[in-house]
Amino acid sequence: MAKKDVKAPEVETNARAGALVNMVLTALMAGVVFVVTYFLRIPMPGSNGGIINLGDLAVYITAILLANPWAAIAASLGSGLMNISIGLFHYAPATFIIKGTMGLIVSGFAKNGSPAMFKLGTLIAGIIMLGGYFVYDLFFFRAGENLAWVIAIDGLVGNIIQALVCVLLSWIIYKPMKSLKNRLMPQ
Repeated sequence: MAKKDVKAPEVETNARAGALVNMVLTALMAGVVFVVTYFLRIPMPGSNGGIINLGDLAVYITAILLANPWAAIAASLGSGLMNISIGLFHYAPATFIIKGTMGLIVSGFAKNGSPAMFKLGTLIAGIIMLGGYFVYDLFFFRAGENLAWVIAIDGLVGNIIQALVCVLLSWIIYKPMKSLKNRLMPQ
């Protein structure tokens, strides 16, 4: 007579519970990204609706706390929906892709727990943000070629400030966030 495997249902239940926890945390962190980006923003005078915000910091915190693809999903949703909520519909598609990529990159670099790898990931993500919006501005506003360059360069100035501030702040809070993750979500 064959022995029944009593652990199979338990494993399936644990997998479902883990997936549910990931979905709930992803929704929570998408909300955090949205709120931080929405409330901690400064409009850029003279730009095409551009803003400087601390949303990238929330993306980096999300990448510390969540594994992929959950970090990328939370970053995409929170940032993209924030653009839509303030009427920057034309930036939502770019933001969805750029911020999701940033979350994916930083989460991938942060997963081994090395502060140096996390720092490298944030630097790469910052460059992706700068390049992504610069290229998007060039192509989106290409109706007047000279105007496109002016808008893209104008946006680049604010994005450089945003990237530097968010990267540096993320380095400062990396250890406390990693400690929080270890206490709340032990491996």
